[in-house]
Amino acid sequence: MKYGLMAVMMPLILDKTSYKYLDSIGVRTDSEMKKKIKKEYKEMVKRTPGLAKGNGLVVNLYIGCYLLAFYKAEPSVVTEQVFEGMIKALCDEMMQREKENDSAFSEKTISMREKAAVKSQSSDYEMDWRSTFSRKGDNCYEFTYTKCGLCELGRREGCFHLIKYLCMTDYISFDKAGAKLIRNHTIANGDDFCDFHVERK
Repeated sequence: MKYGLMAVMMPLILDKTSYKYLDSIGVRTDSEMKKKIKKEYKEMVKRTPGLAKGNGLVVNLYIGCYLLAFYKAEPSVVTEQVFEGMIKALCDEMMQREKENDSAFSEKTISMREKAAVKSQSSDYEMDWRSTFSRKGDNCYEFTYTKCGLCELGRREGCFHLIKYLCMTDYISFDKAGAKLIRNHTIANGDDFCDFHVERK
């Protein structure tokens, strides 16, 4: 992927919460540690294959690179337990910062998911998601991922065991968009698919 504007924005958006959490649990985050993490993040972004132009899921890959860089750069400090805590801190920040709306059920969102699912079936991008989509009425829809770009990133970087913690953010994203997410399977937990059952709150 390119280390362009989107890549530059991730630390600007996420650094404050990430380092505040690490400081709160007694992790000494000096300038050398921050430089090491930033270097790992830049290198990971550059070595990660990109997606097709206009694919909105690319932002998830940048976020994944940003978060995994902490573990990759300082595995003895940012352990799996610490990584999980950092994700929870980011989720708490999302809950406080994000405003509630009904965007999960806008025709624009639903149509976008339908079109993305169709396109994904013929995508040959290594890091792409593959999905199917089904409307279940005005207040419910379902989509299933049989391939996950973040899981592919985790495998490439030897961090697959951490991806399951990133899945927590989905619940908050849907909640803030006026929906309840019900999910019983995830690829990150070793299943063959991720099933998203989305209901209007």
